[in-house]
Amino acid sequence: MYLRVMWEQLNSGKHISSIFLADETGNFLQARCSPKLAVRVIDRTAEKPTDTYYFKDTGYGTVGEEISPAMYDPRIRSWYKNARAHEISWSEPYIFASTGKPGITLSTAVFDSSGRRIRTVAADYSTESLSAMLKSKSGVIKGDLVMFAEDGNVIAASFDLRGETVPTLEGLTNPAYKGILDNARTGKMNGSLKGSDDTYEYFIEKLPEYTGQKWYLASFVKRSVILNEIRQTMLTTLLISVLIIGITYFPVLYVLKRLFINPIEKLKGMTDEVCRKNYDKVKRIDTVVEEFHGLSDSMVNMSASISRYEAELKELMDSFIKIIAGAIDAKSKYTAGHCLRVPELAIMIAETLQKRDDEAFKDFRLETDAQWREFSIAAWMHDCGKVTTPEYVVDKATKLEAIHNRIHEIRTRFEVLHRDAQIDYYEKLQKDPEKEAELKAELEKAWAQLQDDFAFIAKCNVGGEFMDDADIERLRNIAEKTWIRNFDDRQGLSIAENQRLGGRPPVPVPAVEKLLADKPEHLIEREYFIDEQEYREFGFQTLVPRYAFNYGEVYNLSVKRGTLTEEERYKINEHIIMTIKMLSALPLPENMKHVPEYAGGHHETMDGKGYPRRLYKSEISIPARIIAIADIFEALTAADRPYKKPKTLSESLRIMEFMKKDGHIDGDIFDVFVQEKLYMKYAEKFLDKSQIDEIKPAG
Repeated sequence: MYLRVMWEQLNSGKHISSIFLADETGNFLQARCSPKLAVRVIDRTAEKPTDTYYFKDTGYGTVGEEISPAMYDPRIRSWYKNARAHEISWSEPYIFASTGKPGITLSTAVFDSSGRRIRTVAADYSTESLSAMLKSKSGVIKGDLVMFAEDGNVIAASFDLRGETVPTLEGLTNPAYKGILDNARTGKMNGSLKGSDDTYEYFIEKLPEYTGQKWYLASFVKRSVILNEIRQTMLTTLLISVLIIGITYFPVLYVLKRLFINPIEKLKGMTDEVCRKNYDKVKRIDTVVEEFHGLSDSMVNMSASISRYEAELKELMDSFIKIIAGAIDAKSKYTAGHCLRVPELAIMIAETLQKRDDEAFKDFRLETDAQWREFSIAAWMHDCGKVTTPEYVVDKATKLEAIHNRIHEIRTRFEVLHRDAQIDYYEKLQKDPEKEAELKAELEKAWAQLQDDFAFIAKCNVGGEFMDDADIERLRNIAEKTWIRNFDDRQGLSIAENQRLGGRPPVPVPAVEKLLADKPEHLIEREYFIDEQEYREFGFQTLVPRYAFNYGEVYNLSVKRGTLTEEERYKINEHIIMTIKMLSALPLPENMKHVPEYAGGHHETMDGKGYPRRLYKSEISIPARIIAIADIFEALTAADRPYKKPKTLSESLRIMEFMKKDGHIDGDIFDVFVQEKLYMKYAEKFLDKSQIDEIKPAG
């Protein structure tokens, strides 16, 4: 399972060099595309740990292997040590052990409730591809581009860095590049710096905070390049001014206006269009004055260069957004690909609505590239808040699962009661051997009851069926049974577990314990307090449970439908709150101002019962409603969820038809989705053939 998901992620991004997993024992699994396509496995469970490379062809068939003693230990690498739970950690640039090339690593870690690391997931991104991208853009500005970290390490550059070590700004030959670091630290984001061959004009842009690193992108252009055209323009303007001053006769005013004033007004208009970023409206002017004609040519060329430069910068930032979305998907093998598939379906729906003349969509138009980009970014980032959601909550497949499935602990207690019944039988038999048959019957009855009770508990744990009041009553009766604990339950606890005990004294052994219990230490306090003022400012109306988590056994098994408790349901729902907060905190330009609303509205419902703001249909934009339908359909048909089987097309559409009738989704958009058979276009690209069945008309 892990390897399949790793290959899919490796193929989804051209900048990824390798994806790998490591656990606390030093076991290591890697899928890489360079220097050779291969799978690397370090197995430390054997008596003599081995490091094996399985070399692959383009069809992923094994064409050779190489086995050696395991010398590489992932646990001492910085990407492993610095990985944090529920967050994506970005490393500083370093040399990859697998390729000997510089790059950066994104990693995240999974910990159990005691704070013990279970595994770490990471991906390598080569700086060569970033440098190649910067090099392709440098011609637009007729200068150089450098991406660097706050510590002075160079991440990528548009020029040859030479060597395979991680370069620094201090090590670059041009003095202008060396001086840029202090300016970035002090907030001087543009200005001039003296270089080895000229004075350079520079501009610094800080990368978004969600990268987790203090990185900057700087552009350098020689002042002589910038000033050359300006000098020519100034000389021409000066000559024109002198000429105008020298004209004193009224009869030539008409000629003056035609030859000079009109072209100057048109040149001013061209400048205004550049300021408004209407680059396509900047056209050459017709004039007999050669200087004006040349100046208009320069304006047209400058406008085209600025337009290309902005487009390349957009492409660069879009690439970072997609990398982040891919990293969010990579947190859990059960949601891999979700952030990639939802945007495709959302754009498919939006494009179809654009072509319709339905009354419901008469005011919906994405007419400019900026509007489409705004919608696309919102779809890509609709789940960015999931970086704060623990994987074990998202992946929770049974009610007792919390890092691991606690049904095994419950089964052990039943085993104890089973043996206790047998011991009790032999003790009674020794005292009264004449009643062997009667005692044997009692034993068989007790055993049968235990088997039946455990089967009921196990069925409750799966959460596949609705639990009524009678089921919960039986669960509580079973929980009241007791067993004898003979070992100290305070030994071997983590610091966090001891803190949750709150100083309560231990119960002396032998201790009588309930078969199932809700203990005070099962209640997990919040690590942070909810800012009620902030919630009001954002309009959040979601009810916040008292505790962050409640691991009580009876409490969890009593969940009537599904596997999630109230606390866990809130934690999952909280991802949309974090999405809105994170995106709202970004300094988005005017043409991106709707991104938080589009991305943050896909869990609202038309009847005002959604979350987190409980908005009604009239308060939810059409782009947000589109993303909501794309998100739901993808989730229903996804084949990588632990808690359900993937739905067929007919099952998914039937469920969404009920959601339409109940006021959960936009009925008009869903009707178009069905009428235009967009579900089939999506299915042919993303679904297994077994899911594509016959669709019967509604009604």
